[in-house]
Amino acid sequence: MSELKRFWVLVHYETELTAENEDEACLDILMGNTIVEGASLVVQELSSDADAREAIARSRAKVRKKSALAIIIRKLCYKLKDYTWMFEGLPAEIQAKVDELSLEQLEDLSIEALEFSSADDLSAYLERTL
Repeated sequence: MSELKRFWVLVHYETELTAENEDEACLDILMGNTIVEGASLVVQELSSDADAREAIARSRAKVRKKSALAIIIRKLCYKLKDYTWMFEGLPAEIQAKVDELSLEQLEDLSIEALEFSSADDLSAYLERTL
C-alpha cells in the first residue's frame, strides 16, 4: 500500500435560491449533490506543514480567478445576448489568453466588459492587455 499524502481541497459554490428561510435554502443545496455538480474545486498537495499556508493561499487565488471569470462570462453572455460561452466555455484561443491574466487584470476586465458590444471586443481587449 502506498503512503498517504496530504491535500488541501477548496470547494467554491455560489448560487441564489428562493426559500422560506435559511434552513430550507441550505437543505435545498444539500439534497441532490448540487454543490458537487456545480462547484469549482482546487486541490493542492501539502508536502509539509510550512507548505500548507502557501498551498492554501494558491488555492484561494485560483478559486478567486475562476469565480471572477465566471462572473465575466455571465455578464458578457447577458450583454451580447449569446449564452454559448456559458454552456460550451470560451473558445480555446480566448481561454488561453484569459488564463494568462492576473486576478487584478480579470477585475479590470469585468469593468471593461460593460462596454463590449461583441466577442471581438473581448479579443481586442486581450490583445491590448497581454
